[in-house]
Amino acid sequence: MIYKTIPLLTLASLPATVVAGNLNADSLKYTHPSVFNATTQHESLDSLIQEAKRQTEARFGKHYGCSAVALSAIASTLGTNFTEQQLRSLSDAFSGGIGHKFADGTCGALSGAIMAIGFYASGDKEQHMKLAAEVYDEFKKQQGAVACGKIYGKFKNKHCSGCMLCAVQKTIEVLFNAGDIQTKTIAPWQQSINADVSK
Repeated sequence: MIYKTIPLLTLASLPATVVAGNLNADSLKYTHPSVFNATTQHESLDSLIQEAKRQTEARFGKHYGCSAVALSAIASTLGTNFTEQQLRSLSDAFSGGIGHKFADGTCGALSGAIMAIGFYASGDKEQHMKLAAEVYDEFKKQQGAVACGKIYGKFKNKHCSGCMLCAVQKTIEVLFNAGDIQTKTIAPWQQSINADVSK
């Protein structure tokens, strides 16, 4: 493996206000746009959830971790600039309650779905926490627990697909209800780009 040297001067040359500004905890109180604009050609929540289900099931048996299935299925449904491999690399280690420990860690499917909220939800930290809590509560209600070990201990691998579908579908639902998914073929932010290009 070849390692490249990265000059530390690059970081030091950044303006101090930029570095310090990013460390300010109060900045989490400001409303911000989502990282990725979620767009879909589906006109209803039901058809959107069916697409998310299809994307989830397409990854079953393909050596994905449950967390990677959840994150990549949501990203494929809503659109992302990340590749499938990047999404897997970002989320695979959360599988099996983190590192396949199958113990007290949070179910990987739930962790992957919560990551997606960070990508697609607009608003401030409190809004993100509210949406994550909705997904968490519904998941716990349907699965009886959020700890991978409790779910796995009861069902073994027979229930992992149910966990993935539950987490993905509820995440799509809360994002949709929060207004973070544009359900028209061309979202408003794309319309302005298209208008600028045609001039």
